[in-house]
Amino acid sequence: MLHKLLLAGAAPLALASCGGATVLPDATFLTEPASLTVAPRRTGYADPIRNYTARPVVEPADWRELNRSQERG
Repeated sequence: MLHKLLLAGAAPLALASCGGATVLPDATFLTEPASLTVAPRRTGYADPIRNYTARPVVEPADWRELNRSQERG
């Protein structure tokens, strides 16, 4: 059983090695700017916690009262 499993796994690898090498596409555009006439946009620092609101830990409230306060109607 193990031999059949190894053969099933090795067969695709052996067959794939018989083919020619695949030529990779040209990827130089990844390192070049999109347009040589337009300057790249400069972005400034954005504070990630500028809208932070401190919410201290409180004791859990009665969930029934919370549900009643959020009921429609």
